[in-house]
Amino acid sequence: MVKKILSIVLWVVTAAALVILFIFARQNYLNTPIKSVNLISTADTGFVRKSELREELKQICSKSNIGTINMIAVQNRLNSNPWIENNASYIDMNGILNVNFKEYEPAFRVFDKNGHSAYVTQEGMVVPACRNYTPYVLVASGNFRLDNDTSAFQLCDTLDRDRNLLNALHWFKAIEGNPFIKNCVGQLYCNKRSEFELTVKGLEARVIVGDTCLAADKLNRLEIFMKQRIDSPETQILKSINLNYKNQIVCTKR
Repeated sequence: MVKKILSIVLWVVTAAALVILFIFARQNYLNTPIKSVNLISTADTGFVRKSELREELKQICSKSNIGTINMIAVQNRLNSNPWIENNASYIDMNGILNVNFKEYEPAFRVFDKNGHSAYVTQEGMVVPACRNYTPYVLVASGNFRLDNDTSAFQLCDTLDRDRNLLNALHWFKAIEGNPFIKNCVGQLYCNKRSEFELTVKGLEARVIVGDTCLAADKLNRLEIFMKQRIDSPETQILKSINLNYKNQIVCTKR
C-alpha cells in the first residue's frame, strides 16, 4: 500500500515538475527578442527588395519580445506592399520570424496617354510600376486610363477606365496562345476609337486587329499572311494590314 502511494506521489511530483519546466521554458521563450527575419519568396520576380523588406520588419519587431510582437502590424506591412500577392508569417521555436510571400508576376506593361505606367497580371491585377525592377514583357500603350495609384487593384468590366485594359489583357492572352505571333509582336497599341493595333517585327505597316472579337482567328490570318508574304517586296510598301474583316486581309499601300 505504501509502495503504491509513493508511486502515485512520484508521478504527481514528476508531472508538476514538467508543468513548471514548461511554464518556465515558455516564459523564457516569450521574453526572448526576435533573432532574425527569414524571407521566403515562392515567385521571386524582382519587385520586392528583400533587404529593404527585412529591415522594415526588423524595425517593427526591434523593441518587442516574442510574446509582445504585434503580428497584426507585421501582416499589415506585408499587405500594404503593392507587389506582394499573398503572404503568411510565423515565429518558430528558434525565435526566427519566417515570412512566406509571393510576388505578382506581370504579363504586360501598359502606358497611358499621360505617361503613367503599370503592370497587368494574367489574373487581371493592375500593379504599379517599380523603380527597382523592369521586367521584359509585352508593352501596351495608347488610349488607356491609369490613376497614378501606388496600390494594386483588380480590373473590373463595369468601370469605363478598365475596359481597354481588359481588352488589352484579352489580346495578350490571344498572342500568348499563338507561338509564331508571340515571337513577332513588339507592342500593342490602343487608338482613340479603342481599337487595337499591333507593331510586328519585319513589318513597317500598321497591323489593325480592332476589337477582341475573333481575336485568335485574326492572329491566325496574320500568321498565314506573314509566312507567305513577309519576304515579298510588296509587303514593304504597305501602309496598313487590316484584319477586321471576316475571312479577309485588307491591305492599303502608302
